[in-house]
Amino acid sequence: MKHLLCMLMAAVLLTVPSGAETVIPESPLFEATFLQGWLCRDWQPARWHTEFAEMRAAGFRSVILQSTVDLAYSYTDNSKPKTDPDAYTLQAANALCPTALVSGSAQSHALEYALEAAADSGMQIWIGTISDDRWWNYGWSEPDDGLRDWLNENAAACSALIEEIQSQYGAQYRAQIAGYYFHNELWNIPDACAGRDQGEYAKLLGANLHETIEAAADHPVLVSPFYNAELSSPGEYTHFIHDIIAAAGMRTTDIIAPQDGGGRDYTPEIISEWISAMQYALRDTVCVWVNNESFGSDMKPKSAALLKADYLATGCAQAHILFSWNHYYHAAANPEYAAYERDFFDLCASMYGDINADGSFNSADAAVLCAWLAGKPIRLQNWKAGDLNGDCQLTAADLSIMKRALLRT
Repeated sequence: MKHLLCMLMAAVLLTVPSGAETVIPESPLFEATFLQGWLCRDWQPARWHTEFAEMRAAGFRSVILQSTVDLAYSYTDNSKPKTDPDAYTLQAANALCPTALVSGSAQSHALEYALEAAADSGMQIWIGTISDDRWWNYGWSEPDDGLRDWLNENAAACSALIEEIQSQYGAQYRAQIAGYYFHNELWNIPDACAGRDQGEYAKLLGANLHETIEAAADHPVLVSPFYNAELSSPGEYTHFIHDIIAAAGMRTTDIIAPQDGGGRDYTPEIISEWISAMQYALRDTVCVWVNNESFGSDMKPKSAALLKADYLATGCAQAHILFSWNHYYHAAANPEYAAYERDFFDLCASMYGDINADGSFNSADAAVLCAWLAGKPIRLQNWKAGDLNGDCQLTAADLSIMKRALLRT
């Protein structure tokens, strides 16, 4: 599938001399962006086509539908502990597609509309599984039977959902399905990171994730864990995630995309420490991307300057995703955020080619790339900005594109 970036970025950086073939960059700063299921479940086909066209113009190759099924529960039986999944009553259930998991979902076609729009816009979709809010009851004590029961129930439901989706849409929209997003957000559970659980959490969570991987078959699975810097060290966190990966049987094509921590207002230095530990430890096991949070602790859009600082703090990632352009940087979704949308486009345009991250694209970037390709021990501050042909590596082909672009600056 051919990926195109927005015309703004192409015009700014990669206009080439007269008579030469126009070069359009294929390597976006952000590979994908999240879209929440509750936000889009009522969208009709026209809205999906508009949204996908606008996300594609913003430079994204794919969209992560955060959940296909949303389950909301209330704690109604206080004679049972809050970790007992049977202590809850289902209050609301919604789906983006027909599924046996949600009564009355036969006329739910949002996922089909999304896949149609993806096909028309040349994009792909990471299909999220199940959002079950009982998940957040776990992780604060030693693993118990309630956790085991919930994980078994959730694993079976997620597996069944993926099989339904594949049966309904797999053949027609195979090219549009990038993979599946594992909705349960793994985190640095204190007992697990400190070793007080004897490795039980990793085994249980890994077994739960394994069911999604098995159902996804040859499609990759994307997982996006988060961390609380007050609960463990980066090394303990990384070791825990590594054990989950092993227990789940994750493949080299599967993806761990840790949330960068910017939503907690962590500094770029803290973000770099935690994400770098993950990148180093997992680099030969799975793909390691980074989920850049697009908001701060006040839940308002992050400034372009701070987004850039956090992005560069994790510049060695294989790819970056953004949570969430539609929610925080899209003026059509929220007119109050028009300035943030303009700043986002300006930021992306300014960072292309700027491999040394000094704030501008110039001959110094070509010199750095040339030296790096010659084998000199140079740290690339933003390697992704130099991947101008979109093949996820830096080669002489990128240098050639860069030099041609500079001839017109």
